Amino acid sequence: MAPGRKSIGPVTTIQGPDYSDADATHRPLKSNYTRANEESFMQKIATKWMQEQGAAQAGRTYSLDKLPKGYELWERPRPSDPSHFDRWLYGHPNHKTFDSPYRFYPHFKYLMQHGSGGMCTCEMCKKSKTSPRSSISAPVAGPKARGRPALQKAPVDEEGTPDICCLLFTLLQNEGRLTRKIEERASLDWRAEKALVDNFVENIPNRPSFLPLPGEIVLYLRPLPSLLQLKQNSKSEHFRIYDPIKNRYTGSPQWLAGIITQVPDSSLDVSHLHPPLSSEPPPALSDAVEGLSGPSINLTGFRIEPLPSPNSPDKNLSKQHTYVPLHLIRPFTFWQTCLQDIPEDSWHPSIHNALTASATVSLIDRHTFKGNWPNADVYSKGIYIGAEAYWVGDTVRLTSSTQPNVQSALVMHIHNIVTSFKNLRAEADGRTVTGDRCDSISIVLQGPVYTLDPLTENHRDVPVEQLTKPMRSYTESWQHSSSQGGNLEAGFCCVFSRLYEEEAMRAWFPATPPAQLIHLGREDTLHARSIAAATDERIVDSSDGTKWFWGGCRAEALDLATVNGLEVGEYDMEREARVWREVLQVLDGRREKVDVVARGQLRMGKRVGEGVLSSSDEDEDEESESESGDVDTGEGEASEAKAENDDMRSPERKKVKVEVAVPLRQ
Repeated sequence: MAPGRKSIGPVTTIQGPDYSDADATHRPLKSNYTRANEESFMQKIATKWMQEQGAAQAGRTYSLDKLPKGYELWERPRPSDPSHFDRWLYGHPNHKTFDSPYRFYPHFKYLMQHGSGGMCTCEMCKKSKTSPRSSISAPVAGPKARGRPALQKAPVDEEGTPDICCLLFTLLQNEGRLTRKIEERASLDWRAEKALVDNFVENIPNRPSFLPLPGEIVLYLRPLPSLLQLKQNSKSEHFRIYDPIKNRYTGSPQWLAGIITQVPDSSLDVSHLHPPLSSEPPPALSDAVEGLSGPSINLTGFRIEPLPSPNSPDKNLSKQHTYVPLHLIRPFTFWQTCLQDIPEDSWHPSIHNALTASATVSLIDRHTFKGNWPNADVYSKGIYIGAEAYWVGDTVRLTSSTQPNVQSALVMHIHNIVTSFKNLRAEADGRTVTGDRCDSISIVLQGPVYTLDPLTENHRDVPVEQLTKPMRSYTESWQHSSSQGGNLEAGFCCVFSRLYEEEAMRAWFPATPPAQLIHLGREDTLHARSIAAATDERIVDSSDGTKWFWGGCRAEALDLATVNGLEVGEYDMEREARVWREVLQVLDGRREKVDVVARGQLRMGKRVGEGVLSSSDEDEDEESESESGDVDTGEGEASEAKAENDDMRSPERKKVKVEVAVPLRQ
């Protein structure tokens, strides 16, 4: 629907959509709300719309003539600061509120472009329990209208990025058998994150497993007053704040749950798991070293942002970040152990938010495609499951899906992370295969599985050189869990944490019996997932009992609006995909130049991509040319697509049944 325009002095008024889906009964229930001035809200919406149409003129102000019928902006004074007013837009048919014009814009754009047709994929519509994209476990509904003509070239997402998996599925149908290395050189995020991901995976063997990673959810305390310590009581095993001067406990810790957004720029070892012995104050945790000619450097603190609720549009908790030393951080895997005896009504809200997000999953960096029609496998380098990230090369603790209530020491050394598509079928045109139509998708981890519980008396120990560092920290007497050895498969839901070094576990839980350490956290994680299945509004009931939310990236899985103070995902309203695609063409020698300044200020890498590994300083493409046989999608007509948000039409977003309870199998 093309907007009409008329000038009113220096302001150009944009005609809003004729159609509105609003529910006019959706209004604030409390009396302290009043109608808010909508002028600024409408100006921001109109400006963004004109920018995307390529019709915005420098120095001119744009505004809507009115909001879509039935939508109203309301405000109330902030309880902690009555002079400040918080505003929300009411009227969404799912009775969800928008806390900013940027949050509302994707829905506004849908109303402008589609009216009463199609399906809106904005954040609030996705949260509807009837939305087919709100769960990874919705059953197949058969062919569906795709709203576009038959495609002769690789389809693109809403930013114009070629859909690499759709291209490969279609090639597989034509060739019958296919193996390709995946390169997404037309993807802004793949180009920005590729070197970071490769470097991270390369260093996994040398990285202690107890160190928290970017994008992970952890328990933490804000820095304590000088000399006070966090200790586990040797008798009760409860955590307390300890005063070594007075030689007594002074109270219970106030735990928070947050997401790691920055890690220290220095090497940390097991000694940093203990509080400092010196009475001298520790160095400042934020901006610890001021460079002579560059930005400040954080040497010792982890930057942690309290986790906002994935069920709420209010994301203000993310703005309350803290730099925290390692000894005041615990993996969220141990949330029950750390919070035992602390009344639930005294928990910080971020604890409940983290529990709600405990049944989320998102993949990191797809790198290889293998298929034998009609089945296909996509290999990834990493995966977020609930609170933690797991990478190829990691050692993880497993819970048996066939005997979930049996405690056994099962660990896997991850060799592969595989997304499997079973019985793919073409779309209505008979040529294009998107992955929307298949019998099932499953995510499995592959690798050797070891146990401390031998299957037979004559079972031989695995050679020491085959054991990983975390395994050797416990004992050198490990056995294969299968009498035949070799690699096994485990569904992703069988993983409940990394295998942390025993020395780290003893530093965290000195009062816990040593024999229990390797099992600690299992019940905590399973309970957290059951809470998430009941509280995460994005998860819908499924016929097979599967209860997970599968996000296209970590930011979407946790419903984050900002990371490190920068908007991410669909909240990033300054992401100019079309212009950056032209920049990539210059870097690849396919274009002479691009006038970036004329297109507006651009910020590469500010978005949290699939792995929350992007750096705001990472603006160079360090990738080599494609190797022979690799898949390079190129741009083609992709550069003409409109930029909208960070959603890729990745295979993990399909409306299919997903198998998660895959037992260990050979």
